[in-house]
Amino acid sequence: MLLGGIPIVSFLLRRLKAGLPENRFKIILATTEKTEDDVIAGLGKKEEIEVLRGDEHDVLKRYIKCLEVFPADVVVRVTADNPFTCPEVLECAVNEMIKRKVDYLKCENLPVGIGVDVFSSSMLKQLDIQAKDPQEREHINLYVLKNKEKYATFFFNFDGKRAHPSMRITVDTIEDLENIRYILKPSDNDPWRLSLLEALKRMDPSII
Repeated sequence: MLLGGIPIVSFLLRRLKAGLPENRFKIILATTEKTEDDVIAGLGKKEEIEVLRGDEHDVLKRYIKCLEVFPADVVVRVTADNPFTCPEVLECAVNEMIKRKVDYLKCENLPVGIGVDVFSSSMLKQLDIQAKDPQEREHINLYVLKNKEKYATFFFNFDGKRAHPSMRITVDTIEDLENIRYILKPSDNDPWRLSLLEALKRMDPSII
């Protein structure tokens, strides 16, 4: 599906690429090895993003594969159904995790589709051993959320102008897609650069 005239995944990749400092963040598109996802891999390469491919359902294993090829201390989970993921929120979450010296951080009190999950690489490697259920392999934060007492976790409660948890800026349905398309204007140049606050104001003019 298109958003701002380009595929949603391309919109997201451009948004992250434009908003994150290149010397600090490496963006990787981790898709499946299925033939029908060749087009997804092709879009990543077109956007000059590293692409790694793995098991369709074992998403956790894909993350481990990414770590093997591109070692890092911290890994951020971003999902392609959230094209308005906010780079500022992402960087703030990483900084908070490092400051608090935790292994997992989850963003809260934000519009649906804006927050991210942040993991230490050591935790992901532990999860690869501990998480057995297929659901825990597909949704890589599920095991942590079910076993919070085992880990150093922090639930980052955002406040201020970004704190609108009742709003949805995600794409789970066609209705969601139409709603976020409404955010963009024909006059927007590089619409993927639209700030989160401006997007929220366009959805709800009462937000100041």
